Amino acid sequence: MARTSRKQGKAADRLKPPAVEAGLYVRLSDEDNGGRSADGIDNQLEFLLEFVKQLEKMKVVETYMDNGQTGTDFERPGWERMMEDAKCGRINCIIVKDLSRFARNYLEAGDYLEIIFPFLGIRFIAVNDRFDSAGEIFPPKELITEFKNLANDYYSKDISNKIMSAFRVKKEQGQFIGGKAPYGYRLKDNHYVIDEAAAEVVRRIFEMKADGISAYKIARILNQEGVPSPSRYAGEQGVKKYKDCSHILWQPEAVSRILYNRAYAGDLVQGKYNCSIYSREKQGKKEEDAWEVIENAHPAIIDRDAFQKIQEIREKNRKVWKDRQGRPGYGNVLEGILVCGICHHAMWRNKEVENGNVRYYFYCGSAYGHSQVKCNTSSIVDHRIFDMVLKQIKLQIDLAVEADSLLERMKKSDCQLAAYRMKKKEAEQARDELQRYVYLKTSIYEDMKQGILTKDEYLTAKGRYTKKISELETELKIKQAELDHFKQCMSGENRWLKAFLNFQDAKELTRDMAVSLLEKVEVYEDKRIHIRFRFRNEYEYLMNQLAERGGDCGREISG
Repeated sequence: MARTSRKQGKAADRLKPPAVEAGLYVRLSDEDNGGRSADGIDNQLEFLLEFVKQLEKMKVVETYMDNGQTGTDFERPGWERMMEDAKCGRINCIIVKDLSRFARNYLEAGDYLEIIFPFLGIRFIAVNDRFDSAGEIFPPKELITEFKNLANDYYSKDISNKIMSAFRVKKEQGQFIGGKAPYGYRLKDNHYVIDEAAAEVVRRIFEMKADGISAYKIARILNQEGVPSPSRYAGEQGVKKYKDCSHILWQPEAVSRILYNRAYAGDLVQGKYNCSIYSREKQGKKEEDAWEVIENAHPAIIDRDAFQKIQEIREKNRKVWKDRQGRPGYGNVLEGILVCGICHHAMWRNKEVENGNVRYYFYCGSAYGHSQVKCNTSSIVDHRIFDMVLKQIKLQIDLAVEADSLLERMKKSDCQLAAYRMKKKEAEQARDELQRYVYLKTSIYEDMKQGILTKDEYLTAKGRYTKKISELETELKIKQAELDHFKQCMSGENRWLKAFLNFQDAKELTRDMAVSLLEKVEVYEDKRIHIRFRFRNEYEYLMNQLAERGGDCGREISG
């Protein structure tokens, strides 16, 4: 048998394209989901598999699907999983039926095609658009791709406008365009019809409120009687979204939403938010006078006069609540920060007047019984909490002042300059080594094409370099973080230090101080508090640096 020389073998290898490990990506949008068009998931996948069969040296590693996902952004489960596989080197080629399955956002699509894919070494093929980033299967082209992406972007915006226009017509006709009717109603041909079983509960809620019973007590009564909450009721009626909601109880908020919803007086209220189907984002809530309201659009569960009476009670209660929150200049500075240490429910503040004397106190909201967790955290006068919190903040401020003083001394120390130079050198060495291996990895492909390396040698070297690059990337990230932290520490830009020094002249606890310095304050039944300060990581790093290097400067920090 004739012997083939190594040189001839290498020349033959040069004529064969390198192995392509492909990922097939298919997507179906919200508008097309469930349809049997040519762009259906199954049809897309069958089309791509037939295409791949015609190509030598192309192996399908994985198929990635996004069913019912928009193409206007890349926050899609299938896409994100595919990009993770691309980053770790599992696939080196992505194939789609056409560019519209890939994306409909011109700017972000351009970033992937021109920056991200080339950086990751990913070949991209759009079959129907005859686009191949490697220029092997289809002739190279650039501008036409960009123009088609722009057309897809325009198409999505145009479709969004058309759908919104159709929705607007439906709303003007008194049709509901949402997905779920309010509790007490069900949907029939896009209109509300009364669900008598739930409507009976709604009527009872309004009656109890008219008798002066609070939303908290109404929720407690309904729970005690075992009346299913709206979510639980929906699950019992077969709504899949709520099938696991059997444990959900009535909440005061749910009662309030029913009491103040105009739908129960027969009015259809829509258009509360500015939104776009194209971007899929709500763009802020509209002012109430800008809502789209059609009066007497459907049968009312509550008489309009009775409904209006409840709204008057609401307005009166609002004024009482506002008065209880404190006189002008004496607001609750710990609102949203102070919680019960047992059940983690927000601590509420109330006003008490006794013999003409006014005092404010905090109490745990779970005492009202709408929480499944009960605790024994008793009420506590607000100024006691404020005083304890302020005392702990001042201790942190004193520590910050001492740390700042030591930092100033360390900045002038030769040992700190030497430490900075060492960390900078280590980061530069890691970066240089990473760049060297990235260059080696890119060059071995050319070596294989020129016959210097065999295919097996190329794959072995590629795997080795890929592993080394991953290790060096991790090392560089650690070294750079250490250098950045050190520079931040020595420059006095530490966020913990800066935040607490900003309040070193404070005499009392203010809202600005609480929001800037406190993450959470927990109160326990024995009146003990536990404070979680903000910037804990920056604090710990700074203390470690001062402990390690403070001694070299002839001083150590206390605390």
